Amino acid sequence: MTRNLILSTILFSSLLITTKAQVKEDSIKTYRLKDVTIMGILELEPESFIKIAQTEIKKADAGGVIDLGSKIPSIKAQTNSRGESLFFFRGSGERQITLFMDGIPINMPWDNRIDLSLLPAEIVSEITLLKGISPAIFGANAISGVINISSINPIENIRSGKFSIQIGETGYNKFSGLYSKGGEKLSYLISAGYRKSDGYKLPSSFLSSANPTKERLNSYINSKSVFGKINYKFSNDYSSDLIFSFIDSKKGVPPEIGVANQRYWQYPEWKNIILAANGNLKFSESQSYLFYSFSINKFNMQINQYKNASFTTIDDIEKNNDLVFRTRLIYTNILSGVSLLKIALNGQSFRHKEEFLSSNFISQTYSENILSVGAEYEYVQNKYVLSVGSGIDWIGTPKTGDKPGKESLTDYALNAAFVYLLDNNFSLRINGGRKTRFPTLRETFSGALGRFVPNPSLKAEIAYSGETSLSYKQLNFTTDISIFLTYLKDGIVRIGLPKKQFMRINKDQIRTYGLELVSRYYNNNNLRSSFNFTFLSAMSKNDLGEFKDTLEYRPQIKSSFDLDYSISKNLNALLELEYTGLEFGLKEGSTGYQKLPDYFLANIRAAYSFSMNELDFEIYFRLNNLFDRLYYTQFGLPEAGRHFLIGANMEF
Repeated sequence: MTRNLILSTILFSSLLITTKAQVKEDSIKTYRLKDVTIMGILELEPESFIKIAQTEIKKADAGGVIDLGSKIPSIKAQTNSRGESLFFFRGSGERQITLFMDGIPINMPWDNRIDLSLLPAEIVSEITLLKGISPAIFGANAISGVINISSINPIENIRSGKFSIQIGETGYNKFSGLYSKGGEKLSYLISAGYRKSDGYKLPSSFLSSANPTKERLNSYINSKSVFGKINYKFSNDYSSDLIFSFIDSKKGVPPEIGVANQRYWQYPEWKNIILAANGNLKFSESQSYLFYSFSINKFNMQINQYKNASFTTIDDIEKNNDLVFRTRLIYTNILSGVSLLKIALNGQSFRHKEEFLSSNFISQTYSENILSVGAEYEYVQNKYVLSVGSGIDWIGTPKTGDKPGKESLTDYALNAAFVYLLDNNFSLRINGGRKTRFPTLRETFSGALGRFVPNPSLKAEIAYSGETSLSYKQLNFTTDISIFLTYLKDGIVRIGLPKKQFMRINKDQIRTYGLELVSRYYNNNNLRSSFNFTFLSAMSKNDLGEFKDTLEYRPQIKSSFDLDYSISKNLNALLELEYTGLEFGLKEGSTGYQKLPDYFLANIRAAYSFSMNELDFEIYFRLNNLFDRLYYTQFGLPEAGRHFLIGANMEF
């Protein structure tokens, strides 16, 4: 079955399948078939992507997917003033990144966001990051990267299970269980989790009358989740998955400190339901394949806005109801032993309803339809791979609530990649493209309970991006160094207004360039280490035509180092280091950018593993923010100080 998105599109955009009779003896293509799933990966992959393996994910002891952000190079995990936890990549915001789970898009189209603190981490087996402008076959809006979260897959003819428990400070506890059974025809997995916290503890150096206690005000969370997956192999040429996800959460939003207009928000309801089916079909009469994906996503959310920090008197209530239908079809035809053609259709239709107490809960309905058609040709030779693609993206907005209507828009996408094998260890990759991101309806029309001034005249962002990478691979060491450059025309940014509000506007041009280093080292499974470093420069053009205007929340330096060492067969130790520096932000009530403090974080983990009666056990201790640093990912929102977890995993 399909493992993930990049085995649904990179399996059609960077993979090549053919029969042995078609393969030349000197070909550099390596591939195999497992059932009908296309698992073979070219040694020279046209796209540039990074994979975070299950080994790293398991030892992160994450409460939600947001806690895995530090494992992904060039990713900044940030919590905004709405309490949403989001990924930022190479200076690009969450709306410029497309998120998938098992090949199913999970961004909510209303604002192209999903709160990653509420996505359960216990089902994640792998994270794949496709860097830069994605190929046209991915559809519209993915102008800065694609992240796929792969869930755990049942193993054929294996019955397995896992139960985990975590206990920490401030009433934190988490329980999760998973059971899977793999068969020749039918495989299935079911997982359930519960997570609760009264809040998080602030660093000891934090002093403010706005938050007089050591526990962060209104930072509680209560979340329940269920995830299920059924895989069925109809024949050697056809297999399909059925996926179900249900998340039911409540959480508070810590109010900003030191700003003019604080948010006193709570989410008494945050409920997300996804039902999806995807599959792979091989047409036996020809060397051609079809990947499909269909999904229905229902999302309900309520925001209670209070008058002050006592959270007793309601000022307003916002209720949201979203319904999203999505489809993806990717057809691949093997033209010869060295080339293939992919044709893709991506469609999305959604309806958003919102009601406000201040408007007597009169319902306003917004709707949007997006359709993308793309094609890509891939040519493979002994020393190189060439890939070119193009597509057309269309958006229509039939309903815009009580606001003026919007005209439909059409734009085009282009992408190309060239990879050259210098020798058995080195490869050179050059890729680039052009793509459009349409502004979301929330960016255009929403006042965010008085926080923003709507701007119906927002134009689409157009990204021109390029990247050059040099990769080195050996048995136990890999490294990749990339230089990237993006010009963003009509980039959407927020500006501060005098009346303690913000507004989103288009910047004529934004230039982003940087250097990224990603390296991994493995030594007989006793020692593992990783080092990631990103330098980023992001500026917009000023009135003089110079790229000198500061942009917010785009750190110039982002670096991490992990050292994982097995002291003995049973005892393991992990050190995690992270540094973020030279970052600027915009405070509410201020029109000028100010520098955030640089921060250095250290985490440690120690684990003891043993087996008993065919059961595998792990007991671990984790201490995050070892030095109790006070740091901010956004102005006015201090993050957690030193805090510990103890946990246990049982597997069979």
